[in-house]
Amino acid sequence: MDRPRIRTTLVLCVFTAVFIALTVGSYTQKSATVDEPQHLTAGYTALRLHDYRLDPEHPPFLRLWAALPLLAMPDVQLDTNTVSWETGQSWDFSRHFLYELNDADHLLYRARFMMVIVGIVLGVLIFSWAQELFGFWTAAAVLALYCLEPNILAHSSLVTTDLGVTCFIFGALYFLWRLTRTLTLGNAVGLASFFALAQVSKFSGLVLGPIVVVLLLVRLLGGGAWPYQFRNRGELRSVRDKLLTMAAVVVVLAVTSYIAVWAVYGFHYGPTAPSTDLTLLRKNPQLLDRVHTTWVIGSWFDEHRLLPDTYTRSLILAQVKGQRRSAYLAGEFSRTGWWYYFPLAFMIKTPLAVLFLFTCGLVLSLKTRTRWKSEDAFIILPLVIYLGMAIMAHLNIGLRHLLPIYPLVLLICGITLEEMRVRWRPVFLMVPIVVAAVELALVYPHCLAFFNQLIRGPGNGHLVLLDSNLDWGQDLKPLKRWMDANQVAQINLDYFGTADPAYYGIHATVLTGSPSSLTTQFTEPHLPGYVAVSVQNLHGVRGGESQREFYAPLLERDPTANIGYSIHVYWVETNWWYNSQP
Repeated sequence: MDRPRIRTTLVLCVFTAVFIALTVGSYTQKSATVDEPQHLTAGYTALRLHDYRLDPEHPPFLRLWAALPLLAMPDVQLDTNTVSWETGQSWDFSRHFLYELNDADHLLYRARFMMVIVGIVLGVLIFSWAQELFGFWTAAAVLALYCLEPNILAHSSLVTTDLGVTCFIFGALYFLWRLTRTLTLGNAVGLASFFALAQVSKFSGLVLGPIVVVLLLVRLLGGGAWPYQFRNRGELRSVRDKLLTMAAVVVVLAVTSYIAVWAVYGFHYGPTAPSTDLTLLRKNPQLLDRVHTTWVIGSWFDEHRLLPDTYTRSLILAQVKGQRRSAYLAGEFSRTGWWYYFPLAFMIKTPLAVLFLFTCGLVLSLKTRTRWKSEDAFIILPLVIYLGMAIMAHLNIGLRHLLPIYPLVLLICGITLEEMRVRWRPVFLMVPIVVAAVELALVYPHCLAFFNQLIRGPGNGHLVLLDSNLDWGQDLKPLKRWMDANQVAQINLDYFGTADPAYYGIHATVLTGSPSSLTTQFTEPHLPGYVAVSVQNLHGVRGGESQREFYAPLLERDPTANIGYSIHVYWVETNWWYNSQP
């Protein structure tokens, strides 16, 4: 093995070890987030029973992937003789499966590690592209930034769809870039594989379609011969030959994705099994008015059985649920969101080292038109298109919906890093890496709650953003550790999450229900005593005005403890609480 290959192998091995240590070290300290029980349970029931009724809002590939280790565990219990299974009540059945029939963490840890593997694959892809663009040292620095990026670490540790679709979108873009440089079978297979995986992982993967078309047109307009290498080598020179080849690429991607959609549902049409979400659509057809075009097209496909019934229904459901969701931004509440939500979220939840390198990289790219024409268009245009679509959407519930731009952001950081390497010496690449490491250390293991120093860190995060930006129900374990350390045997708890507090040994008076059964009827706390409230509920994002009024007195006080930045604990005297109520 030659020296460059040994060097590359060593870097990737070190990256893998550090990445696993950081993700596993973080996720073993966290309880299940709101969505994880549904994702894992839906994946396991689909694998074991070939039934897709639970939470049919997403294509199932990443859920199936996460649940694979459970098939090798003979002690996993599954009971489908329940009302929640018959009616497709995802929240209730998932809770029963994880916390009543099984050891939740025993299952969750194995599923989470499957997502860590996806995070490693994404890191290798980023390193590979960066090395082809900039060379070894800059690529190693970009990989280090990826390994230390809190948002990446957070979502690589969770059984959700966000990190997976990010990996597959990026992989498709990488192999598309390689394909437009040289037509080879390997590049074509890589592009088709990652493109298809994105389509069966999350509906946001559909954005790849227009992005691929735009980038192919960029390649056409850029001119120059298009080399190919199959059994023999040659070049495509005429516009006609290039257009025919591009059309063939689009057809291959469409056919591959079509087969992948059928395959992920076991080549089974349906019809869709009972689901509370789909039942809601059937009982409230006015909801479909918001997505009339999707409904018409989906119904036509469904009528002619061109796609699995569950897939078309899920696409419609995802479109409907994405139209109106409770959102919070800097003390304001909305059902339709704000156009500046994601730009602001990106500004305050991205490490300052990455923000600085990214900004400089954009300036350097735009100043040099030769770079823009040849290389950077394949990085910047997908970023702009994806960000634009996110801004136009109404789903303002978390930076995770912007996660697919982060690998592209890191490549743009590579432009700055390469300029530093050329102008100075490779040793200077360590400066932003050290800064990024310090930023991570200040919040670790609470990576999901990361906010940069533009708002003075995660302690002020709840004043600007909530939901999966900060509080996704992940901190029952740290709450239990705080209770044990302070000899608190019982606590009043208003928890935003689906995990079972009793599973973690928390004896609590539950003040409200979980998101699956959110109510405006509040149980009276046992006072005097400690009151622990998830910041999502403290600000009444889902519970509305009545919940905000209920907790208004607590917002005027400093908490006794701040658990993982997502749960605030207060000591409350009886008279103070009731005298403070509006």
